[in-house]
Amino acid sequence: MAALQTIRSKGALLVGVLGLALFAFIAEEFFRSIETTSNMDRSQVGEVFGKKLSIQDFQTLVEEQSEMAKIQMRMQGQEGNLTDQQTEQIREQVWQQFVQNQMVQHECDKLGLYVTDGEVQEALRQGTAQSLQMVAGIFGNPQTGRFDLAQLQQFLKDYKKTLQQAQQANNPDAIEQIQMIKKLWDYSEKQLRDELLSNKYNMLFAMGFVSNPIAARAAFDERNVKKNAEVAALPYSVVADKDVAVSDDELKAAYEQYKERFFSPVPTRDVKFIDVAVVASAADRADLTKKVQGFENDLRNSEDVANIVRTSGSEVLYTNLPLSKQAFRMMPDVSKHLDSMAVGSVKETYYNMQDNTINTLKLIAKTEAPDSILYRQIAAVAATPEARKAQADSILNALNGGASFAELAKKYGQRSDSVWLTSNQYEQFGLPEESADYLKQLFAIGSGSKGLITSEQGAAVVEVLDRRKMVTKYNVAIVKCPLNFSKKTYEDELSKFNRFLAQNKDIASIEKNAAKNGYSLNELPGYTPLQNIIPARIGGSQAKDCARWIFDEAEAGQVSRLYECGRANDHLLVACVTATNKKGYLPWDNAEVKAFLTAVVKQNKKAEKALAMAKNAKTTADLQKVKGSLMASLTDQTLSGYPMVTGVNTPEPKLAGAIAQTAVGKYSKPVQGAAAIYLVKVTGQQAATAKFDQAAEMAQSAQAIGQRAYQAVFNYLMVHESDLVDHRYQF
Repeated sequence: MAALQTIRSKGALLVGVLGLALFAFIAEEFFRSIETTSNMDRSQVGEVFGKKLSIQDFQTLVEEQSEMAKIQMRMQGQEGNLTDQQTEQIREQVWQQFVQNQMVQHECDKLGLYVTDGEVQEALRQGTAQSLQMVAGIFGNPQTGRFDLAQLQQFLKDYKKTLQQAQQANNPDAIEQIQMIKKLWDYSEKQLRDELLSNKYNMLFAMGFVSNPIAARAAFDERNVKKNAEVAALPYSVVADKDVAVSDDELKAAYEQYKERFFSPVPTRDVKFIDVAVVASAADRADLTKKVQGFENDLRNSEDVANIVRTSGSEVLYTNLPLSKQAFRMMPDVSKHLDSMAVGSVKETYYNMQDNTINTLKLIAKTEAPDSILYRQIAAVAATPEARKAQADSILNALNGGASFAELAKKYGQRSDSVWLTSNQYEQFGLPEESADYLKQLFAIGSGSKGLITSEQGAAVVEVLDRRKMVTKYNVAIVKCPLNFSKKTYEDELSKFNRFLAQNKDIASIEKNAAKNGYSLNELPGYTPLQNIIPARIGGSQAKDCARWIFDEAEAGQVSRLYECGRANDHLLVACVTATNKKGYLPWDNAEVKAFLTAVVKQNKKAEKALAMAKNAKTTADLQKVKGSLMASLTDQTLSGYPMVTGVNTPEPKLAGAIAQTAVGKYSKPVQGAAAIYLVKVTGQQAATAKFDQAAEMAQSAQAIGQRAYQAVFNYLMVHESDLVDHRYQF
């Protein structure tokens, strides 16, 4: 009873304690849920119409598309290694595809549009879809060059069996090629469905608009009827800025007219930044030139060119094989010297500005060789290298004795198909010596002849069926050394920049003194994650750190720390955030908005004054009398073109309209263009030489209108309804 009485007397206190405990429990769960949601948000690259893209899915898509790019490069005879810049481009492309696909999917869901399996099969049968072109070269019809469904179906049917045969034959090249083709197809198949859905949505716009004979004829004449004109122009620049005053009320009125230009679907920042690109000094250049001159001397006095090129640190590895001019297409500085050099000669050390390298090269041999070879082979499959060579001799003897190539190939578990080998399939720098030796032996076999190709590992019997397109090929040893800055040069530049920042700690000081110290202050008004400019243009992990600081940490008026970045660690970067702007419309008095509106209002007022100056002009000669006017003769002008008068240097659609509407020998009224007042006299006209096809023109006009409507709707949805979120800068 005493305990019960105590509880009763302390009831209010206990209720309070229990309430606090309950609140603490609820609060803990609440904050835990917030933390979970926050962690989920931090793992999202972006969002469109509520569809989130996680960093894991984004990275998978990037890796997939990167692999496709590498495969295409290898199919074209390139090494298949992506640069950081190419990877960044793929990241951007993956994001744009995600946005595009989600926009289309969202609209198609509302309309009940989808792609059926039958439509996919029909697209495969026709073989014209853009997403099939990547594999058209593999599964292509030899006559049409188009995608051939039958070849794809046969490949997929035999895929496991063919792969197993390659594995049993211990042929890594064949295994890689078979798997590569399968990856290409899997990727193309996914892309095909997205393409078909996008085309279906796009078709709604194309079919939703019609033209008529009058509009079709007008559109045809816009492109094909040409006129010559004498034009007098009075540029608005004849009116001085001091003679034009602009009020806030005028800026606000202009803001209402141009307001949509200032809407952003995501928060933005007004940014100014200094980007210092560190480059080699004169001392660095002199040191590297001296080093390459040493390798030039080695090339003159030694036959071991492979070792010289390897030890030089050259960007171009040596291939002991004659290569066609096509192989040197990325090195025009080397290519231009090949025909003028004698065999055995060495080019004096030189600097190439295009790729910033110090170079020398030696022409070892020049020969005429086929660009394409048609051949087939039977590889010896005995257990040891010696036994394989003996087996190859036996196969060659049998063939020379009249045995069937196909039967012998079948006996040794191989196919007898012939294949074309073209220069672009194998020509590359740094080709392994064993591969180069194989190709040299292959080239030595004449058309219609059989021969042995041997290596340390074994042998093969080859029959060359055809050799085509003899071209000049060059065996060249190239020393191409990049001119990089030294550690001392970098440290000197870093020290200089740090001193500048120590003396200029705020935005006003940086703006005032940057140019005096040799630094360029770049501006990014309305900078958004969608633009991705700093990471994409400069590169490097710290460029991404800078973007994260700008969007996640910085407040207006702050200056960042110095970032050491760049894809080659060759940039020094500092950013200043002058303003932070929320999602939506920027206010009229935002610095960049106000600058735009001021320019517009001033231009309009100058136009009014210039028009008043030209009000009495009836002819081009009259307008020519006004101080500051210009004269020009324009030929072959059409309504669809945007003519431009020298001295004004602004494309003028209204001038095109004035020329089109004025009869030959007549003068137009003064026309208020974008940058000048114009008065036109048409001096001649040429009738359309093309034949007018009314039906085709009507269809083309309707399609053009549909395309413009599609783009307008797409842009509106993305800006105003997609709830777009872009956090790529965080990753």
